[in-house]
Amino acid sequence: MIYIFMEKSKKLKIFVGLFYLILLASFLFIFLSKYSFEEVASYKFIQQNREYFFQLKEANLILVFLVFFILTIIWIFFAGFGSPVALLGGFFFGKFLGTFVVALGFTFGATFLYIFGNYFLKDFIKEKFLFKFKNLELKFKKHEFNYFILYRFVGGIPFAIANLIPVLFNISIKNYFIGTFIGITPQIFL
Repeated sequence: MIYIFMEKSKKLKIFVGLFYLILLASFLFIFLSKYSFEEVASYKFIQQNREYFFQLKEANLILVFLVFFILTIIWIFFAGFGSPVALLGGFFFGKFLGTFVVALGFTFGATFLYIFGNYFLKDFIKEKFLFKFKNLELKFKKHEFNYFILYRFVGGIPFAIANLIPVLFNISIKNYFIGTFIGITPQIFL
């Protein structure tokens, strides 16, 4: 009975994981077929579309804020890197409101990716990365929140991978969310 349940659970994980990869590939293909990565990641893209962005913002700030927030979550969950979104958020909303909406969107997107990775990719992540981070495992268990904030402050690891590595340490979702928000906000502001 337990064996049958475990087999069904493995098949479900494989199916959802493949579905995620297909969605990710489709999202990136559609997005990058319209814009090149260099074009979207540069400030020049924002400058060329400046008037359009200002008109959109002036028409309805709250709606633009909500749409931007939701799209940021989706972007981080599927694409994992945030430089174009951070640039656009700062341009759209200014330093302080832009930092807040981008940091909040990044935090929600990263948290959703962490939950997804913890459920569907845990074995794969442990297989690939545990030997590199074995020395941190005990430290994270003792002072999870403090070490996680430090982990987010330091950076240096690509954002998509940095969102999934904490799966190794089995960080609570609450600590992950709060630590991510506190740890990435200064980087986004800069």
